[in-house]
Amino acid sequence: MTRPVTIVVRGACAREELEASLAALLGELEWRAAGDEVLLLDEEGRGELEGWAATRFPPPATFERASFELRTLVRTRGGSAPSALRAALAEATHEHVFVMSPRLRVGAQFLEPLCAALEDERVFAAVPALRGAGPELGVEAFWRAGELDLGPPADPTSAELAFLPLEALMARRDELVARPLDGLFDHGPWLGRDLAWRARREGRAIVRVAAASVELPPGGAVESPLEEACGRLLFTWKHLDEEELWREHQAALLARTVRAAEEEDRDSLLALALALDQLPALARSRPSGSARLRFRALLGREGEGRELDA
Repeated sequence: MTRPVTIVVRGACAREELEASLAALLGELEWRAAGDEVLLLDEEGRGELEGWAATRFPPPATFERASFELRTLVRTRGGSAPSALRAALAEATHEHVFVMSPRLRVGAQFLEPLCAALEDERVFAAVPALRGAGPELGVEAFWRAGELDLGPPADPTSAELAFLPLEALMARRDELVARPLDGLFDHGPWLGRDLAWRARREGRAIVRVAAASVELPPGGAVESPLEEACGRLLFTWKHLDEEELWREHQAALLARTVRAAEEEDRDSLLALALALDQLPALARSRPSGSARLRFRALLGREGEGRELDA
């Protein structure tokens, strides 16, 4: 039996890119005829996207001919990415949710292998094979000289991923509601990294499914060095849970701050200041209980296995 899916299209892009993305997606859903639904998040918050979508992709003349549903949700202007996704999940009809970038080009029959991967209760999220720009599939976390570092994974062929790209992922609706995106990070790659890390610390897996193929064309929003540095500090401070690692980090951070002051590295000092300004929010964000796995257990893990074929 084919399982219906709610597809949440989040983020902003040029209308030409969005039209190409929706054309591929809706064509696949029409062929699939499973009663899927597409929730298109209006990131601009002006309500214009709904009229545009209705003109470019009009609904069928009769309900009986409808093989999927396309709806537009207007995001509150000034609202955060986590709050927008929460609103979409509240509207989602189906148990399985595929979250995607508006620039993503889906391949034929991409949903079935992702749904199959979620039959394993250990899997928190399934990620398709991303052709083109897929940076999150190529990094792993390491602890180097008292600071968190990102680098190529020890086993690049592993089916299990360290982090989660929000450009393309399949997860269970109720689990995304129970483990929402953290507004501490607001936007950018650290949102997905934090979500994946929280799931993995509970013993869950993020898997790459080779049989589900999509393409993410190069381009789109790029995180600034300042945003990346601030996000990395907040991620470290949120998840660090061992006194030994804290001491190493404090010593490294002090040395780096002194060096930045001596070299008049304003960007490094500003990133630290911005992160320190988030300390009240960070205190609310830190886990209240002990996780199943410690921070250290997820660092530089030696992967085994290969991409899932189903």
